[in-house]
Amino acid sequence: MNKVKINKVDGNKKRNEILPSLVNALKSDLGPDLKEIEVKDVRIGLAYTGVLLQDNYGGVACTPLYEFSGCPALGFSGFLKGKTADKMLELALSENTLEAAVGIATANALSHMLRDIKPENFPPSNIDILDLIKPEDRVAMIGYFGPLVPKILKITNKLTILEKREIESPDIRTLSSEKAREILPGSDVIILSASTLANRTFDELISLRGAAREVVLLGPSAPLYPAPFFE
Repeated sequence: MNKVKINKVDGNKKRNEILPSLVNALKSDLGPDLKEIEVKDVRIGLAYTGVLLQDNYGGVACTPLYEFSGCPALGFSGFLKGKTADKMLELALSENTLEAAVGIATANALSHMLRDIKPENFPPSNIDILDLIKPEDRVAMIGYFGPLVPKILKITNKLTILEKREIESPDIRTLSSEKAREILPGSDVIILSASTLANRTFDELISLRGAAREVVLLGPSAPLYPAPFFE
């Protein structure tokens, strides 16, 4: 049986990374009950991965198929359905990005559950992302959010999209995601795809934010649990 390679949470560097922080925070808040929460269903699709827990709490994450040159495989055998949430949550720390997606979807499902248990940990917000952008702002978008692009361009024309895929549009400036080191430090607003959690680029990208006034984590993979992202 293949084993999942898990990043240990020892040492200052690991403690400062977002996924170990998220996993540890959920473990702390849910306590021993985490080992009693059953996974009812797991679906790994071409676009998204979904996890359903008991009491119909669900979560999704982006399926990072673009990270693989061939047919991807999970690094373990057996069934995911019927496992307990504590084991599934640990997959968020796997270096296999497909396994990490399952773990992040589990974290999102647990976040939904925790919101009902401890609503005080989930302060509501009515802020619209467009309200954070000023006409003079330089906006960097990591990942292409098509419906959002024309709305941003109505506010500022200083929008740069960093994307692995080629985006053909004469109205937008699109660069390879490898240009992040050049673009992010000089940006006022950074819109970061939550798929960076599964492909393990979040920590590096957030370290390049420079003096950015606003950093927004966007997309269905983004956990509802806010605390680890503001520590």
